This record gives sequence, C-alpha cells and structure tokens, in this order.
Amino acid sequence: MNTRRFTMMPGPRPLPLLGNSWRFALRQKPWVTFSLDKTLWYLKNLAGSCGAAKVAKLFGHPDLVFPFCADETARIYRREDTMPHRAVAPCLKHYKQVLKKEFFGEEPGLIGVHGMAWSKFRSKVSKALAAPEAARAVVPTLHYVAEDFICRMENILDENRELPKDFLTELYKWALESVGAWALGTRLGCLQDNDTEAQDIIRSIHGFFHSVPELELSAPLWRLYPTTAYKTYVNALDSFRSLCLKRLTDKGICAHIAQSHGRKVATILALDLLLVGVDTTAAAAASTIYLLARNERVQKRLQEELDANLITDKEMTCKDLDQLPYLRACIKEALRIKPVILGNGRCIQSDAIISGYEVPKGSHIVFPHYILSNDERYFPSPQEYVPERWVREDFDRINGYTEEFNYGMKRESLHNAEDMKSDYCRAKSIWQKQKEVGIHPFASLPFGFGRRMCIGKRFAEAELQLLLAKMFHKYSVRWRYGELTYSVTPTYIPNEPLQFTLLRR
Repeated sequence: MNTRRFTMMPGPRPLPLLGNSWRFALRQKPWVTFSLDKTLWYLKNLAGSCGAAKVAKLFGHPDLVFPFCADETARIYRREDTMPHRAVAPCLKHYKQVLKKEFFGEEPGLIGVHGMAWSKFRSKVSKALAAPEAARAVVPTLHYVAEDFICRMENILDENRELPKDFLTELYKWALESVGAWALGTRLGCLQDNDTEAQDIIRSIHGFFHSVPELELSAPLWRLYPTTAYKTYVNALDSFRSLCLKRLTDKGICAHIAQSHGRKVATILALDLLLVGVDTTAAAAASTIYLLARNERVQKRLQEELDANLITDKEMTCKDLDQLPYLRACIKEALRIKPVILGNGRCIQSDAIISGYEVPKGSHIVFPHYILSNDERYFPSPQEYVPERWVREDFDRINGYTEEFNYGMKRESLHNAEDMKSDYCRAKSIWQKQKEVGIHPFASLPFGFGRRMCIGKRFAEAELQLLLAKMFHKYSVRWRYGELTYSVTPTYIPNEPLQFTLLRR
C-alpha cells in the first residue's frame, strides 16, 4: 500500500507561531470546546470515508490524529504496548506532581499519568476493582442508594409530577453517593437536604467538571497566572482529597487496598474514582432515561421484563440483574448514541502508518467513538434507539410478538395501535439491517478498551442497572419537551433541564 506523508493528512492549517490554538481561543465554529461533537463531524468530513484528519500545533499538546475507521481503531488498540500512553492532562499532572508533590510522591494514581508509575499503581489496585465478583458483591449496597434516590425523586416532584429543572444535579448526587458507598464504604449524605458537607462536595463537583474544558482544551493561560478556572479546579481537588482522607472506612473497595497497600494508596485511588465516576455515570443515566422516555415501545418492553423478574420492595441482588438482558441492551444503545466521553486517546511510542499516512512517534491518536457509534456504516439508522441491536434473540421473540401482542395492540386506541405497529415495524427493519451488517467490536466503546479501559466499568454498570430498574419498574416516564442538545464539559451532557414526568404505574 502506498503511504502518504503526515503533512498530507487533511486538517485545519496552523498559522506561524499561533498554530491552531487561535481557533479555540476565538471560539469560531466549529472550534468551540463545549461543541467538540460538531468539531468531530467537521473533521470526519475532511477525512472522508475510512480516512483520518489531524489538528496540529496546539499549545501544550502533541499533534492530534483522528482515524475515522473502526478497523483502524482495532489495529491501533491491538498493537499498543503493555504500558499504553494516554495524553497527560497537564493541569492534573501539575496538581499531582508539583502543587501536592509532598502528598502524592511516588503514588500518582491512575488518572493523568502513564508509563511505569501508572503500571505500578494499577497493579496494586486492579485486582480489587477489575474482578467481576467485586462489583457483584456491592449490588445490595447500591440497591439501597438507588432506593433512597427513588424516594427523593418522589419528594421533589411538582404538582404536575414533573422533576425539577436541576434534576441533572440530583443525578450527580446519586452518582457521588453511589461511589462513596462502594469505594469508601460509607454514605456521604448527598441525598439529604440538610447535609452541608455533602452540598459543599456537590458544588466542588460542578466547579471541577466545568473548569476542565477551559484548562485542558483551551490555551493554557493557567501556566502564566492562576486563572479563575484554575483556582476553582485546585480548590475542588483539595476538597475531594480531604473528603477521601476523612471518609475512608474499614469497608468498601478502598478498605481492601488500604489493608494491602496502605491508606495513602487507598486515598489516591478513591480520589481518582471520584474524578471519573461521578459525572460519567450521571451523564449515562440522564441520556438513558431521556431516550427511554421518548420511546414508548422500548419503555413498555423494558417494563415487561422488569415486571416478570422483580419483586417490589425486595432487596435486589446480582442474580436479579442477571435476569435483565433487555435493560442492559437499553443502556448499551443509549451509550452508543450518546457516549459520555466523545473519544479516547493514545500517544504512540513509535512511528506508525495510520489510515495510509506516516504518523510520527509522540502523536496523540484520538479514537472518535462518538462518530463511529453514530456512523451509518456500522449502525443502520444510527439515531434510532433500538436496543434489540444488542440482543441475540429474534426480534419478534424479544418483543413477544404473539396473538397476545396483537390483542394488546387492539386494546389501544386506533391511533395508538397504528403508532405502535409503525414503531414496531420500523425498529424490526433496523434490527434486520443491523443483523446483516453485524456489530463491529470497535465501533462503540463507551468504556474504552485494553489495559486503560475504565477500571470502574462493572461498578458503573451496576449503578445504572439498579437505578433504571427501580425507576422504570415504579414509573412510566414521559418527556414533554423538544429534543435535547448536548455540550462537552468534558462529559457529553444535556444543556436543557431534565424535567421528566413520572407517572406511577
């Protein structure tokens, strides 16, 4: 195959001295940090079918290469070293290795580092986190967090049974309470109105996640002087570190780490779990609830599965979750359409040929999972929410298409029956096309891949499954507004209020 030089790869042209950073500084479309989804679609158009595009000469960053091909993504992931390098988050690195060097020392954690230091730390904590039994064991604990959150939802409904405009903040509270329960072994009090410490934590969470795009994606002015975003970021990290030191108990996953590797390692792990396990899980819950609320066919099918397998007021266990394959498919399909992270990355440690171009060592390869998982090549009718894509059974069997199904539709009003049948036929057609295409294993990777895959994946999945199972078992959820728009903060979250309507079943 003929290879082309790196300079020939399409991408925005950098200016002398200014590079391409000026585009983000001026916030000219599509170069806006909060709209990186649009930036990725722009780059895909530049790259063409199965090609790649680059963004070179960004202040404080290596050249970025975006391969828009699942086969290329697979090749790069599979050739990576035993110690995969991700681009370091400069501000987090500065916090750990400069500002708080006396605390972190030789224990940098999992986030914002790579190489031998990362590998050594991961070897200390991976067994406690990655083992399937670890996540399964905490399901009863997470059950009570979800139960408390369902009670809280009922209490904050208005007279129209609509959730408040700040419901996304409530989801942050639930996610933080969940991480505290399984990681620190304690309830943080985030679901109580009168816990001032918990409210301070929530404020820190918001300040932290809204400052990240400005610090890590825009020109690094914080290196010259302490910007407002930088101060917010550092104060939040200090609060999280203090929380982890104060609330670490003799229970939870981190307690096992403390016993074998000391409280310091356990505290640093807890900090990293807070940094990556709150906004991501909250965003995943928000998008899944939204897509289910907009799709009556899917919601009814999910509720049939829940009705058949769950007993109201009974403590849920991992065995209960094992009986809910359609729920898992609903989550996978939501994370395909609205992944919480738009892309993942690796810094290649040797020269490579990527999409036919010679890419030099040190370049940062960004896998645009959001684009691939919404690409017609891999997912027919990609914007259609069809969880059946992920279930191996026949479509009619999944949906119980029998005489009882026909009778159920006849009981609906004529208009609703026609709508239901139309939705059913459209979804089945998409499922058939997906079956013909198959699902490329690297086209949708919401948790990443390889040794740097999200280490808390199984815990996040358990949290989501428990919350959604309880919520949709108890309520029919409605969405009465227009289509949500999304921003990158750095997770992919809705802009508009999440005012879902909850109707008791």
